[in-house]
Amino acid sequence: MSGIKHCSGILHVVNILALILFLTACTSYTNVSSEGVKSFRQDIEQDFPVIQKTEIRYSTPRVEVAYTVKAEPDEEEIHRLFTQTTAFMISPSFQSEIIDEQYRRKYPSWGDPELAVTVTLRGEDISAYQFTCKPEKSESDSGNATYAQWYVQTPDDTVGKPYPESGMENEK
Repeated sequence: MSGIKHCSGILHVVNILALILFLTACTSYTNVSSEGVKSFRQDIEQDFPVIQKTEIRYSTPRVEVAYTVKAEPDEEEIHRLFTQTTAFMISPSFQSEIIDEQYRRKYPSWGDPELAVTVTLRGEDISAYQFTCKPEKSESDSGNATYAQWYVQTPDDTVGKPYPESGMENEK
């Protein structure tokens, strides 16, 4: 009887490991490289010494700038980091070099990606802040997507809310 329980326990562990492998395989990212990205990474890490690592990457259906920080930044720093990062992500050069030439080339049938900015505290598995923006079709002649309404999620608010909140200026 104990042999059956032992086999059952091993089978349970194998199933959990298979699930973990499946879930991590589904979220593999491709790191982005370009001169504009290198320049942005150097500038942002110089402006924010709390940043330990900056990754600019994509996977369907998202293009993401992921920061790992040494200590949790205060709200003002988060807002400045968000503002500088989103200005870079919606710039014509980022749209051309990263979204058009890299993301769309690899995933032609996925359409316009969601944009995301993630700030994770070093050593933690959970994001301290995650900002996301879904594309909206533009009314202009170009038909390109626009990225206007961002949302923020935190460990205390996993549902998310519009960001920046009303009354807070989104500097460019």
